[in-house]
Amino acid sequence: MTAAPLMPDIQVDERASADEVRAFFGHDRLLAAYALADLDPDNVDAARWWVARRGRDIVAAALLVEIMPFRPCFAMGESEALASLFHELREQRLILAVPPRGRSAVEQTYRFERVDVMRRMSVDRRGFAPGAPHPTTRLGPEHIEDLVDLYGEASRSYFSARRLEREIYYGIYDGRRIVSAAGTHVRSAHAGIAAVGNVLTRIGHRERGLATSVTSSVTEEALREHADVVLNVRQDNAPAIAVYERLGYHTHATFIEGPAVRRAPWERITNIWRRS
Repeated sequence: MTAAPLMPDIQVDERASADEVRAFFGHDRLLAAYALADLDPDNVDAARWWVARRGRDIVAAALLVEIMPFRPCFAMGESEALASLFHELREQRLILAVPPRGRSAVEQTYRFERVDVMRRMSVDRRGFAPGAPHPTTRLGPEHIEDLVDLYGEASRSYFSARRLEREIYYGIYDGRRIVSAAGTHVRSAHAGIAAVGNVLTRIGHRERGLATSVTSSVTEEALREHADVVLNVRQDNAPAIAVYERLGYHTHATFIEGPAVRRAPWERITNIWRRS
């Protein structure tokens, strides 16, 4: 554990236990849903985390998924503690997701190349309003080639047999071809949360309610095993937000997300000079 130079009363700790980090993220389990799933026993070996402490209390935390080539990183906590925490990180490039109030703290050390304002939407069993007018098919390992045809060849490394056995995917066929699909990115039995994503419909089949049907099917099955289902959507994607709201999803919080690079030393010095 090292003292953070930006805030002498903050200690950055790379050795906090998974249980400690899980408890901190549990303060806002819906916002931290992906990070909590990455801390599940089946996934935890792929993750690395840092916390910032004031005394014995954790006041900020960041979690990085190391096996992903694009290096996704989620962080939340007090702004001053986040600034100290990211100052200690040595990753050169990340896909960062943080609450909006944490942006200035992160940008003392990292520079966003692009920033998307995102909504974290959620639904539980009481609020869910099923809406699947089109017949959907549960997808498994035997449907990998069909999914790659829909999402593109770059998705081949993503859609492994193990993933399709573990996650929940539904699709709609037109003949022998999938024209719409959705699934879960991650699921956490420990936190009782599933995250829906990869909602995609072929251009020629859009505006027919297919995305609503596949998202409804995935959500309905996920809610049989989990207390809450969450998803991410861009703040400016009004048509998608309307679809999710019809299914009972509501906005829990907003956050920002985007690729970020570690600033060169001279940039960090300039930032400090500008703030002084």
